[in-house]
Formats: sequence, C-alpha cells, structure tokens
Amino acid sequence: MENKFLQLVFTSNLQLVKVVEKEILSFLTRETNISADELLEFKLIVNELLINAVVHGNKEDSSKSVKVKVGVVDKKLSYIVVEDEGEGFDIDRVFKEYTPYDEKDEIEDLYEFGRGLMIVASLCEKVKQNQKGNKIVAVRRLKKEEDCYV
Repeated sequence: MENKFLQLVFTSNLQLVKVVEKEILSFLTRETNISADELLEFKLIVNELLINAVVHGNKEDSSKSVKVKVGVVDKKLSYIVVEDEGEGFDIDRVFKEYTPYDEKDEIEDLYEFGRGLMIVASLCEKVKQNQKGNKIVAVRRLKKEEDCYV
C-alpha cells in the first residue's frame, strides 16, 4: 500500500489560506490522476475546512496556528486532516441544526452557521472530528481515471 502525504502548518491569517490551498492542490495533482472537476471539488473542501479553522476555530488570532495533513492512499483514497487551536465544536449538533433553504423561510431567518461543513460532508465519504472538536478528518474516494470521462 502506497501512502503519500503533505503536512503544513500556518498562522491563522485568511490571506495564507489561498497559499496553503494552492500547495495542497498541487500535491494532489502530482500524486493522483485527478480530473479538473474533481480538483474543483477538492478546492472547495480544502477552502471550507481551512477557513473554518482560521475564522471559527482560531478566531483569526495570528498567534495561533492551523495544522493540515493531506494524504493519498494507493491513488484511490484521499484524506485531509485540519486541526486548529480553538475550543472546538460539536459537528453532530451542526449537522442537526443546519437547515437548508425552504421557500417558506424568510431570507433573514436562514441559519448560516454550518453551511461549509454541510458542503464538505456532501463531497466526502466520511467527515468526523476528535473529541475536543478542534480537529476534522474528511475522507474521499478518488475516481478512477477512466471514470472521469464517462
């Protein structure tokens, strides 16, 4: 079994999110046969998780860091682990409380917190967190190269 991974640590600064995101996407491009569509989905996953860590986890406190580990197993399975220094949250509560838009709802009453995690969960096979709630692991199967052009 071949396992390739990339580890990064960066300070909680929103301007660094794009730099780290670019590094992660370059890694995935080098290590997999990823399609452009799938790469766009990974970009969304990475962006949501990193922004959540900086904004919600570390409260944009530049004295705190975000740790990221991205891996590819046998070019079939990918994972991303994002850990911040925040107090954590309950992902199950977010999933229970998040309500998608219903035409009967008033726009100003929409519950916005959790939308990014719902997007991540919809694009991954599994999303879980550590007990403290400050570390997220997202797992996603990679499509076979021949599946990308069906």
